[in-house]
Amino acid sequence: MAGKLAPINTDVLDWAVRESGLSYRELAESSKIPEERLHAILVDHDQPMTGEFKSLAKALARPTAFFFLPKPPRAHKSKTSFRYPPGRGGENSLHFVERTALRNALRWQKVLSWVRQETNSGGADLLRVPENLGPPQIAEHLRVWLHWQTDYQKKATSSSSVFRMLRDRVEGHGIAVMQLSLGSDSCRGFSLPHNDSPVIAVNSAYNPPARIFTLLHELTHLLRGDSALCGDPRNDEVERFCEGAAAIFLVPADDLSEYVAKWLRVARVDEVDQVRRVANYYKISLRAAAIRLRQVGLADSLLYEKVNRIGEFGGGGFNPNVERQTTPVIRVRELGTEIPRLLLVARESGAMSDTEVRRHLSVNGMQLAEIRERVSRPQVEA
Repeated sequence: MAGKLAPINTDVLDWAVRESGLSYRELAESSKIPEERLHAILVDHDQPMTGEFKSLAKALARPTAFFFLPKPPRAHKSKTSFRYPPGRGGENSLHFVERTALRNALRWQKVLSWVRQETNSGGADLLRVPENLGPPQIAEHLRVWLHWQTDYQKKATSSSSVFRMLRDRVEGHGIAVMQLSLGSDSCRGFSLPHNDSPVIAVNSAYNPPARIFTLLHELTHLLRGDSALCGDPRNDEVERFCEGAAAIFLVPADDLSEYVAKWLRVARVDEVDQVRRVANYYKISLRAAAIRLRQVGLADSLLYEKVNRIGEFGGGGFNPNVERQTTPVIRVRELGTEIPRLLLVARESGAMSDTEVRRHLSVNGMQLAEIRERVSRPQVEA
């Protein structure tokens, strides 16, 4: 076979393939390497050609230097809470895109923790609550901690602005909130507890109202210190707890009862369109509205089941007021403000060079200057 052999560590390659969760067929399709040849590389340990090696590295979402390690890394046992979409509760294995996202978030978590230690920046100010509190008490503590009022949601111009406000307030306490494009078949989001650098990741494939609910749901997981993978919220006690706290935070019972009586003019809500009106009023997801209606006795579980089958994807359509999607805009949208802020702290303190910071963010000097301006702006207020 023409070309140069790539002298990689095949044990490391084997490990990366197992960690990816991809089948041989999926890896062959992604790398465009015939299955027969892939079998020779992975099973017979034929050394891959340079082109094959680069294709495999790209398909496995690993840097090429990774495959030259002297031995496979130890598997990281992370405390992770995943929010699966309906129908994924019985699965034990993560999809490839979820594994890649988790690895990416863990890498950022390590970077943030290192920066905090090197610069004496102090850890995240995570709310501490007694273990015996129920969802209503958790929701109330969160409202005080985040200085939140339901009127902020009602007066906001869109659910996107509500998400930005909540994200800013959570990140204001040092918790990194990432938005990752994981697709509609993947989890809604996940959280990574940590002593000083907790991380929340939200799937941007879901619409802004759904992202609001996921952010608060995962924040509740962090407060609880949950470490188990989340299953289907309809049959998992921990998931129901976090769903409940998030819904109560967003919609106080008295306010909801008043809205239903005054504007829907019904004793009980039994139609999806009515749930949609509630969701639009509070700028929350259909699922959050259905859960809250059920909690206060204004709807039953059958209505929730109908709502739970409705997809909540997309960004809400074309908006002429959205700013141009430059690299700095995209980086801040994906990484939030806490990650670049701490990288800039590392640069100012000398813990990182300008080149290292730009490499972490994949930006040039002018783009980094714009990111610095963006993360230095005052937090969004209601």
